[in-house]
Amino acid sequence: MNIGNQDMKRLLQMVQSMQGKSEDELIREIADMIKSGKGGISREKAIGMIRAITPMLDPQQRKKLERLLREL
Repeated sequence: MNIGNQDMKRLLQMVQSMQGKSEDELIREIADMIKSGKGGISREKAIGMIRAITPMLDPQQRKKLERLLREL
């Protein structure tokens, strides 16, 4: 899977736009944006990005991304 800088920037922008919301709200909204195409990243690409960065995260961060994977 080829993940470019532009894709990572889009993901970061999505996350930053949701600051202040609960974790559950964030996960649902990010999943909905990805599934609907509003995030500018396909579901498959998002899953690939999550799987690529998961090994570099601490257990708590991994748990959050695993929740997002289940939503997707």
